Amino acid sequence: MHSETVSTTPGLGTSIVEALARQLHARVQVAVAKPGTAVRIARNSEFPKGTLCCSKRCLSRGLLLNDIWIRQLKAVAETIALVGEPEFLHSVGEKASPNAMVARWRHSGGDFDIAASDIVSVVINLQDGVPVRHKIGGWVPSAHVAAVGSVSVTPAHQRTQLSVRGQADVLQLFLRESFLEAALEEPFDCLPLFNSHDSELQAAAIQLFVAATRGDPDDLLLLESSVRRIAARLLHRGDPRSAHPARGGLARAAHRRVDDMIAAALDDTTASSPTLDQLAGAACLSVNHFIRAFQQQTGVTPHRHVVLRRLERGITLLKKPGKSVAEVADGAGFATPAHFVATFRRTMGVTPGAFQAALLS
Repeated sequence: MHSETVSTTPGLGTSIVEALARQLHARVQVAVAKPGTAVRIARNSEFPKGTLCCSKRCLSRGLLLNDIWIRQLKAVAETIALVGEPEFLHSVGEKASPNAMVARWRHSGGDFDIAASDIVSVVINLQDGVPVRHKIGGWVPSAHVAAVGSVSVTPAHQRTQLSVRGQADVLQLFLRESFLEAALEEPFDCLPLFNSHDSELQAAAIQLFVAATRGDPDDLLLLESSVRRIAARLLHRGDPRSAHPARGGLARAAHRRVDDMIAAALDDTTASSPTLDQLAGAACLSVNHFIRAFQQQTGVTPHRHVVLRRLERGITLLKKPGKSVAEVADGAGFATPAHFVATFRRTMGVTPGAFQAALLS
């Protein structure tokens, strides 16, 4: 019998292991030993007591219980047990002690309650218009409609309660807190983040996803560099213990009017972007006041914001099989395919073709 031996973690629980096994393959039979004892994964048709047996297909896809994320990344196992089998799952770093794991999930939504752990979760959304309600630890519950390319961050040691209504498609990065602390060389902490258009986090997550699926000789270096880039960005966002409420920015109604104007221009690929005068008029502000308030609100200039929204529109189109990069460029409102490719690569660090290949692989 060809088999592998792994260990469950005390506190993981037999029910979670069994639920995870069911998600991995419908034909799995499970007779799991008590938490903390060895569980053998067999590759043949026998089912000895205490053995978790999956098909060779599942083994080849890397979607099995293993000592990396059962011992080190309990949150991954719990998420799979709740959400279902991931489309993709890849570890980053040393096998015996990975820095992170990256996964892609597509599911039909639901209510999810994920226990607190030592994992910082970074999620980039690939599906537009998904209503989400969330409660993170002791923070006030809130809700948003997730946009393509938006980023959400859950700090470590926070219970996460999510209600997702509609078809979801997300990339999720699980970062061990100990890795972040090693990078910082002091205790790490960060604020929750929801539906953000932080281009630095977007780019690092997309680079990591491409490197994990592509298999080029230099991709291991890109994987680890992308994880560290995300860590640096989270650290740069500041310590919640010293954070102060943001000042300035646009009033909610003004921000909504500006967003509606930009969205209308993006929907009409033959139209030019709104001018500063038009955007300032929608916000009922002078141009100079509007530019300052907009940058305080979003962290970028109005022009940069519109470019990022066009790139996010491109991400939506890149998911569609059979779409050429030229067609995506046109659909996102870029003047030429070359302009789209150059802008995407400069912003995201990979070409749109490479990202499309990763999405459709």
